[in-house]
Amino acid sequence: MQVIVEGWIRMEGEAGPVLLEAAPLIDAALAEKGCLAYEWAVYPGKADTILVFERWETVEDLIAHLNDEPYFAMGGHLAAAGIAEADVQCHAVSRSQGIYGNDGRIAADIFGVAAR
Repeated sequence: MQVIVEGWIRMEGEAGPVLLEAAPLIDAALAEKGCLAYEWAVYPGKADTILVFERWETVEDLIAHLNDEPYFAMGGHLAAAGIAEADVQCHAVSRSQGIYGNDGRIAADIFGVAAR
């Protein structure tokens, strides 16, 4: 079962330099087994806020990541830069479906419910 990690981290200062310095840690996470996406970005219009989006093939892959050195290094890096507050959640994914079909149009239904 895939796992999505999503949320935000508000820093005490500018988030951009914090993310630039964290690039090697982000690259290390992307190279880990089961990492399908590991995207961290500055929230548009909120220079102090980092958006977090990760997708892992399995819960076990996420747990391995949470026990790996890059994860601990990222936590230390963010703490040293000054975290003001954060809300990051993980979600078990039991089913996925594309919003758009091959024709580029919104799917006629999403999980059996009419979308349009």
